[in-house]
Amino acid sequence: MANMRSYTPALLQRFDRLTNKLSSLRQLDRIEARLDLKQFISEHGKDVCDEMFAVLQKRDAKHNA
Repeated sequence: MANMRSYTPALLQRFDRLTNKLSSLRQLDRIEARLDLKQFISEHGKDVCDEMFAVLQKRDAKHNA
């Protein structure tokens, strides 16, 4: 049960797009992403977002290795 995810692949994909948008070259995109991310965390919970962030960090570490 410890390996059970608390998010769907679609939710992870949406979170990935939001976090990528935080580093956009366009200031308006970054502002929008911060607002959207705040709402996203409010809707889905910080624990779920932390779990997805760890997955994305692991994925990115593999790509950058």
